[in-house]
Amino acid sequence: MISVLVSTHGMAAKGLIETAEMICGKQTQCEAVPFMMGQSLDLFKQQIKEKLDVLISTSPEVLCLVDLKGGTPFNTLINLIADYPNMEIVTGVNIPMLLETFIQRPDANLDVILPDIVQAANQGIERYNMSSMTNGQQNEEDF
Repeated sequence: MISVLVSTHGMAAKGLIETAEMICGKQTQCEAVPFMMGQSLDLFKQQIKEKLDVLISTSPEVLCLVDLKGGTPFNTLINLIADYPNMEIVTGVNIPMLLETFIQRPDANLDVILPDIVQAANQGIERYNMSSMTNGQQNEEDF
């Protein structure tokens, strides 16, 4: 099974995992690593490495989901990618992305599920307003 590490600014990573678990059930081989305000980069990098080492010991593949390209969680993982050749990093973590990951990861490898994860994340973003609802652009089947 693919291991999952979610890292965000603040406690969002833990909240995202807990929310997805409400739908998919409790997950194993899944860790949250928050980057907290005022935290040193060295301590954060150490926490990331510790979690990666645990996850790698249970699965050769690790999927890292982060909030922002260019943010500290992303930059820290990019700097570690040479040490973890079976690690993939995907930015823009959201609930649809996590749900797709949790559903597929027991039976697939990263190459198989990565396109579906990105597609789920994108399809989970929709815009609704009063005009789209009253002009019949959306019907009850869409919900």
